[in-house]
Amino acid sequence: MTSRIHQAMCLPRSTQMLVTSGLLFIAPACGAAQPTTAPAQQACAANRVQSFMGEAYSLELADRARRAAGAREVRKIEPGGAYTTDLDADRLNIEVDRTGIVTGLRCG
Repeated sequence: MTSRIHQAMCLPRSTQMLVTSGLLFIAPACGAAQPTTAPAQQACAANRVQSFMGEAYSLELADRARRAAGAREVRKIEPGGAYTTDLDADRLNIEVDRTGIVTGLRCG
């Protein structure tokens, strides 16, 4: 009597490839269903950085404001500038006037 393992090994090569391909396809799908335990990253909070209003914009100020807001990135918004309209909850937008003074800070 032949064992099941031996029978599987004796399948035609084309069938073995199908079986192998199916196993490779199923394995990643099983792993994707695992629940994640990583803590969610906190989104940008512009209310924490309103104290920067009225200050002169600089790269150092932008970095301090980004860290204080918990943002991943920062974008300087100047009058007359062209900017994308996509919203990003992890981006701090720093609005400045023509003289470079911070006039607004918002996330998005």
